[in-house]
Amino acid sequence: MSHNYAKHDIVPCQLCSQTFVCLCNRAADCPCAQVNLSPDEAQWIGWQTGGDCICIACLKKMRQDAKTALE
Repeated sequence: MSHNYAKHDIVPCQLCSQTFVCLCNRAADCPCAQVNLSPDEAQWIGWQTGGDCICIACLKKMRQDAKTALE
């Protein structure tokens, strides 16, 4: 499936400053949907980021951080 990225936001990641295409308005197409977070991990990451979207690389790192913090 090809995406028309012009219809989506290109935003900087608040954690690493790299820009990425945010597809939060099309959650099924968003790469974040492929990172299976538990409800507790999602809540912990939301607290850390203020609920802002972050790039997929930072999301994967934050997931590991969340697992450690929640042990």
